[in-house]
Amino acid sequence: MRTFFSLTVLLLSFISNAQKVDCSLKTKEYQDFIIALDFEQALSSWETVQKNCPKQSEELYTDGQKILQFKIDNAQSPEEKEKLVRQAIKVYDQFNKNFPLASQDFEIKKAILLLNSNVGSEDEILSLLNNGFKNASDKITDANAIFSYFKLNVAKLKTEDKTFTIDGVLEKYFQTNTLLSKLEISNPDKKEEYQAALRRVKIEGRAVATCENLTAYLEKRLPENSENPSWLATSLNVLITKCSSQPIFMTLASKLYLNEVTAESAGFIALASLKNRNFEDAKKYYEQAAELETNPSEKAKIYYNTAVGLYSSDLINSKKQLEKALKADPKFVKAYIFLAQLYSNNAEKCGKTPFEKKAIHNLAIYTANKVLAIDPKMRTNIESLTTGFSKKALTMDEIAKAKLFGKKYTITGCDINETFTFPDKK
Repeated sequence: MRTFFSLTVLLLSFISNAQKVDCSLKTKEYQDFIIALDFEQALSSWETVQKNCPKQSEELYTDGQKILQFKIDNAQSPEEKEKLVRQAIKVYDQFNKNFPLASQDFEIKKAILLLNSNVGSEDEILSLLNNGFKNASDKITDANAIFSYFKLNVAKLKTEDKTFTIDGVLEKYFQTNTLLSKLEISNPDKKEEYQAALRRVKIEGRAVATCENLTAYLEKRLPENSENPSWLATSLNVLITKCSSQPIFMTLASKLYLNEVTAESAGFIALASLKNRNFEDAKKYYEQAAELETNPSEKAKIYYNTAVGLYSSDLINSKKQLEKALKADPKFVKAYIFLAQLYSNNAEKCGKTPFEKKAIHNLAIYTANKVLAIDPKMRTNIESLTTGFSKKALTMDEIAKAKLFGKKYTITGCDINETFTFPDKK
């Protein structure tokens, strides 16, 4: 009896080992078919492994999705396509059952499959996305899935389904805005894709994310988030486009600035001050924002925007801001263009003599032409700009008469104090 029992155990062990070997062979077989792009044969061999060795490896499921995706893309009818999609969805479920840690985002992937295949109802897709965002939000990287999640929530709100509220949809609005902004930074190769999705979210949310609704939503949540810089900054970034003149913007900007003094927080409170026509505070905070900014390009933008927005009618102070912008980023061409326009616009006021008034327009030409050394592609724009300056500038005859070809000339009026060189005689 013992001998019979031992033989039985040995036989079962042999059968089990044989099965494992068979699955290994079948795995190699379907993988060879994939390499050969024979997906019909690959599917048959793959299904054998899926049925007999569902815990063989994680690769079994990624290979299966690859095979089924090819079949879905080449389906001959909508019925065949849906059948294959449903099969692929079951594969995601099986993957999660056998390898839960490796497939935490399986519901998101199921939703993406339905979206991309144009299969399934909006309710089914939204249910999957809701679960995916709840259970694996840190695994979501698909721009279309993120946008669709918000879009489907907005659609539900429009149906007057009482389980969907304005506050609930605004919560999704903030969630998708934040996620897409983070992904744009962490995945620079897909930056344009995430930016496009973010624009679509904002367009889709226009009817919901009004200043009135946002104010009500944020005021309710401010008490529990008044010391949360991340929440405050996210909220301000949502408000900044259309609601920066609202009282809630100044409230949040002040809270953020009290929590941490950074280039970002100073920039927010500067904008809030500007919108409230408190120009002196705006200048002070923009100056602080620029000083705290460590990115040369962003620093230059702050100085440039200050020159254009707060000092445009003040030649000297605007010029100082533009010079700071160019010191931060010598290739910031907008600064040269605006400075050239400033010179030209102030020529009559700053020129001490008729000759110098014209010479200031020559300085404007000289300044604008600096752009060409940085970006030759802007030649057409610069030539158009300098053509306008030339109409009021010194003529070739006047330059010749003054013997200034190739010579340096200094403008001192209005404390411009700039020296430039006239072109050589042609």
